[in-house]
Amino acid sequence: MVEPIPIYAEGIHVMNLDGNVSLIIIFEYLDKEKYYAKLVKKGGSELINELRIVMENMQKFLDEEIIKINDVKVQPKVHDVTLGFRGSIERPYLEFYISLTGGLLRKGLNRYDNWYEEEVTEYDYEILWIFPENFKITNYDLGGESIIVGSGNILRTIVKKGTKVGGHEWIEWIIP
Repeated sequence: MVEPIPIYAEGIHVMNLDGNVSLIIIFEYLDKEKYYAKLVKKGGSELINELRIVMENMQKFLDEEIIKINDVKVQPKVHDVTLGFRGSIERPYLEFYISLTGGLLRKGLNRYDNWYEEEVTEYDYEILWIFPENFKITNYDLGGESIIVGSGNILRTIVKKGTKVGGHEWIEWIIP
């Protein structure tokens, strides 16, 4: 069997006023052998077991990262995963619902840091950070091409296949 091949990913990170972050991360696949479609058709325990394994693997991956908000370690938690299809049973996606809790925000300068293993990306992806409207992003160091949009509170990063990412990435923002 040929495993489904990841072809694109998107991460949406929403910073809450209390410093917690809600994440939706979507991985899109090319699945010529229709592995996920066959699982959905079977349904029942096989599908549930596969989604549980995928969720556990994502949690293990996140547990390897060191994430801090204002020098306080925050712990990512995977809450659920959904399987769907993008217009074809050969284009499945997995959508993860994740939270980061424990960050304490303060007036003035705030900082998000993430340390993870360096790698060369195997597919294109985008990351969108959305901060509350009165927060202003001031600086960042992320893999890929980034731009601040909105009223200065949204950071969009586009990473192309073959880009070296990881190590230490960070974002700084001001709370008035």
